[in-house]
Amino acid sequence: MNSKKTISIIDIAKLAGVSTATVSHVINKRGRYSKATEEKVRAVIDEYGYVSNNAAKSLKSSSSHTVGLIIPNINNDFFSSIAVSIQQEIDFEDYSLFICNTDNDPVKERRYFRKLDSMQVDGIIVISCQNRLESDLLSRNIPILLLDRTPINNMDLPVITSDIQNGFYLATKKLIEKGCKDIIFISSFLATYVNTNRKDGYLQAMKESSLHAGNDTIIQLKKGTSLYQSETAIMDYLNQGKKIDGIICTSDNQAIGAMAALKRINYSIPKDVKVFGFDNQLQSRICSPSLSTIERYPSEMGKTAAEILLKLIRNEETEKKTVISCSLVERESTA
Repeated sequence: MNSKKTISIIDIAKLAGVSTATVSHVINKRGRYSKATEEKVRAVIDEYGYVSNNAAKSLKSSSSHTVGLIIPNINNDFFSSIAVSIQQEIDFEDYSLFICNTDNDPVKERRYFRKLDSMQVDGIIVISCQNRLESDLLSRNIPILLLDRTPINNMDLPVITSDIQNGFYLATKKLIEKGCKDIIFISSFLATYVNTNRKDGYLQAMKESSLHAGNDTIIQLKKGTSLYQSETAIMDYLNQGKKIDGIICTSDNQAIGAMAALKRINYSIPKDVKVFGFDNQLQSRICSPSLSTIERYPSEMGKTAAEILLKLIRNEETEKKTVISCSLVERESTA
């Protein structure tokens, strides 16, 4: 057998001294086989340069062994962590991942749905930037899994999300426990555009403690650079003579911008004002003071999403809704 191009599974089985079924199991990472058997088969594959014919497999099984991921912003630590986790999980099942970055643009998102459909992917995971998903998104009946965000739809789509409302409730309660009474909430354009209930957790905690919260304690940022916008918003808020001793933000960038404004007018953090961010991104650990934040475990969300989508592709039973808990990461900004 001199040609690496013509080696088949039958040839590999003969050379490794195993059955063709065992070779197939090793190649596809399915079924039971010993470590020693796997090493023998892999040694033959490596020596002769065998490459499985995925195109032929797809024709035979009507499966492309590809999955699409539609994501709002791959530069965002939260979303990139999700993407890496999904890639790692589906790789175990010999699937490939196509990543589509929408830049939070609904038009781009719809275009990517059509593109992935034409590429014959077996399923799609979407972190949507749309308020509503229509049933004519795809020409084929393949699984769509909603991740993190839950746009309105009439397709009864499965969803994986985090308990964001409770996360903001816990952060607000923590500030109240530390003596804060004049707590404001900074919200982004997207936090209201996609229904995430972040504000509700804040309002619930304030109401339970009989503290004032309403339209005058909620700063709604417009679409744009949230760090700069939140810095400007805090300056405007304080220039109106309003009091602040606690701030809850819907992103870490917003919180860092808020802290920049406070430092500019010589407020001490956390002595005068305590600050919570959201997402536990890298900048929350390295800014000064380090930022307390709400963690929502993107790697766990990505892994769970991949597991459920693969089950849906195999027509296996899955949960319709999976909620992953949030937790508080306390650092210097709330000490």
